[in-house]
Amino acid sequence: METSAIAGMVMGAQAAQLQQSVSLGVMKMSMDNTSDTGQALLDMMKASTQAMERSITPHLGVNLDVLA
Repeated sequence: METSAIAGMVMGAQAAQLQQSVSLGVMKMSMDNTSDTGQALLDMMKASTQAMERSITPHLGVNLDVLA
């Protein structure tokens, strides 16, 4: 094999490795973003449910009767 052919193969392999690393990094960022968005949605639904429960039954949970 010629030296230039070997150098071309090495550069091609390095480019493929770089492309794979970048793709993996982008995928990880996307997964983190999706996870954060999902968690925010769950938190929002929980807060909305709690607010709705308070508006439907406002008298529940307001008073605490303690007997001594």
